[in-house]
Amino acid sequence: MMKIKNKKLLTLSEQIADQIRAAIINKELSPGDKLPAEQELANQFQVSRPTIRDAIKILAASKLIVTKSGAKGGHFVAEIDLNALINDISDYITLSLSLEGMTIDEVLEVRDTVELKSCSLAALRRTEDDLKMLKESLPTMDATAPSKLFYEQDYKFHQAIAKATHNRMVIITIEGITLSLSKYLTQADCPTELREKLITQLYEIYEAIEQKKPDLAAEKMEQHLRLFDNFLPSTNY
Repeated sequence: MMKIKNKKLLTLSEQIADQIRAAIINKELSPGDKLPAEQELANQFQVSRPTIRDAIKILAASKLIVTKSGAKGGHFVAEIDLNALINDISDYITLSLSLEGMTIDEVLEVRDTVELKSCSLAALRRTEDDLKMLKESLPTMDATAPSKLFYEQDYKFHQAIAKATHNRMVIITIEGITLSLSKYLTQADCPTELREKLITQLYEIYEAIEQKKPDLAAEKMEQHLRLFDNFLPSTNY
C-alpha cells in the first residue's frame, strides 16, 4: 500500500504571500509598483488585516516587498539590488564556513570554475572603460606592502574582471564568493616571494584580456588560482 506523507498545510498568510509572489514572478507586478492598501487587500482576499500584515512580513523577509513610511509610503515591490544579492551570497558562504556547512575547498572549486570562464568572457567583451578599470585595480608591484592591502587590491582586480564580462550572474557569483573569502584571507599573511609571483600573474592576466585572447587569459588565471589555492589551508573555516 502506498504511503502518503503528511504535507504541511499553508496558512492563509502563506497562501496570500504565494499569490503575490506569483504575480511578481509573472510580471503582473513590477519593481517599484505599490501594492493596494492593507484594508483593500484584506477585502480582496476576504481575510483580516492582521493576516495581510503577516503575508507582507513573509514577502519582506524574502526581500520581495519593501515598506516605506510617510505620506507617500506603503508596501512596494522591491527593486533588484545586485549589491544586496552579493552581500547575501557572501554572508551565506561566510556563515556556512563558520558552521562547517561547507569547506574552503568546496568554495574554491566553484570560484575556480567561474573565474576561468570570467576571464574568457572579459577578454572577448571588455571595453576601453573596462580596461581602464582593470589597470587601475592592479595591485602595486611593491611586494613589501602589508598582506591586507594586497588582498584588497587582488579582490578589486577580480571584481573588475567580473564586471568586464557584462554578465550579471557572473558578477554576483564572483563578487559574493570573493568577498566571503576576503574575510577569511585577512587572517593569513602572504609571504613576500609568493606575493611577487601572484602579482606578476595578475599583470599577465591583464595583458591577455587587453589583447583579447580568451584562451590565454583563462590559462593565466588557472595558473594564478592554482598557485593561490596551494597557499591556502585545505581546512574548514
